[in-house]
Amino acid sequence: MNKYFEQNLRLVDYIDGLMIVDKNCIIRHFYTAYPDIVNLRREEPINHSLFEIYPYLEKKDSYIYRVLQTGESFINYEQTYINYKGDVMHSVCSAVPIKEYGEIIGVIDMVVYKNAHVGERRLSFDISLINTLTTSYPPPDEPMDEIITQDSRMIQIKEKILDTAESNAHVLIYGKTGTGKELIVNAIHKNSARKSAPLIKQNCAAIPSTLLESILFGTTKGSYTGAQDTPGLFELADGGTLFLDEINSMELDAQAKLLRVLEEKKIRRIGDKKEKTVNVRVIAAVNEDPEMCVEKQYIRADIFYRLCVLRYDIPELCNRKGDIPLLMEYFRKHFNKKMYRQIIAYSREVQDIFFRYDWPGNVRELKNVIEAAFHNNHEAIITQNDIPNYILGRLELNHIRKSEGRNMPLNEMLARYELLLIKDSYERNNGCLTQTAKELQISKQSLAYKLKKYELK
Repeated sequence: MNKYFEQNLRLVDYIDGLMIVDKNCIIRHFYTAYPDIVNLRREEPINHSLFEIYPYLEKKDSYIYRVLQTGESFINYEQTYINYKGDVMHSVCSAVPIKEYGEIIGVIDMVVYKNAHVGERRLSFDISLINTLTTSYPPPDEPMDEIITQDSRMIQIKEKILDTAESNAHVLIYGKTGTGKELIVNAIHKNSARKSAPLIKQNCAAIPSTLLESILFGTTKGSYTGAQDTPGLFELADGGTLFLDEINSMELDAQAKLLRVLEEKKIRRIGDKKEKTVNVRVIAAVNEDPEMCVEKQYIRADIFYRLCVLRYDIPELCNRKGDIPLLMEYFRKHFNKKMYRQIIAYSREVQDIFFRYDWPGNVRELKNVIEAAFHNNHEAIITQNDIPNYILGRLELNHIRKSEGRNMPLNEMLARYELLLIKDSYERNNGCLTQTAKELQISKQSLAYKLKKYELK
């Protein structure tokens, strides 16, 4: 909602007051050109209910409440506001809904005071601007709602998934850690003819190579000490889809046996003499360049070509920064619901930080940073103080590298970085030595030495 408040402030030449309430009638932003007349400071109503600040206003008489209930706009209506101090303001107002993905999330109420006596009346509202500010964004396309994007390459991936929905061809996905490979897997499976069958997932790097074969193909009782009749992942995924993540971590011998299954569609449990026919579509993923993996023999060339019938290359977040605002809003709503919070926006500084940062951990890192900010935040807006220190430190380090780092010795570059982190933490903790040391995970003695060294105390 912060963006709506900032954009509506362009209307100050036409209005005397501006108020934004959320869907629960909590006032999130308040502006008045005449605080002495209305007897309310700008920050006074924030985070209070509309009916707490104006206790004589009943829901049935409130146009703001009617907008929340109906989704309709009310332009140039008359409303009398009596605040909790007893001050009366007769106003001409326009209330319009704020919608995101078709859901009403709040109301903008723009006010002209009839009893302000400030000269020329300002009753002309810019309806075209109001319409722009309250655009209702359409809901995400089903069933691709998990892939939040406006990037042309990601949109092409979504279109390709739909175009090849009926294919049973095996798939190779290439994407750095955290880019959202699993979301692509989910979309492929849910759009395929196999969507009612199982989707089984396995990270090949998470299990020892000695166990991988038994996990994939299963075991028979007595095949080795303690072995039982256990189905493997291929049997569990029969009729459906098997996702093998980080297949470049799989031993080449295991890859050869995997290739045989892909070619013959038959598996044999360890210790068993019988073969079983399976109908499984394999989706494999790598977090390193696939051609490089083949060249360095992390992946067999034959299995690479067998899997690469359909291939999806997911761009890194730093190369699709246009998606950052969409992802920020998506995760804001996600964590509000998950953590029972009412965070309504990000500050302009946070938006700038998120755009300048390179996100080596991609979308997963962005999600984790926003979750951390939710835990650090106790207000309605995420600010720079809520962002983990390492983000600011890396931004400064990148700046040092680009501007001065070419001619700067390593020890001096590290000292600049250390100074930045200590200064940031020390200032945010209001000069508290104990709290700063705890946050930086160093002793108080070490912190005191460094503060003296960098002349911060």
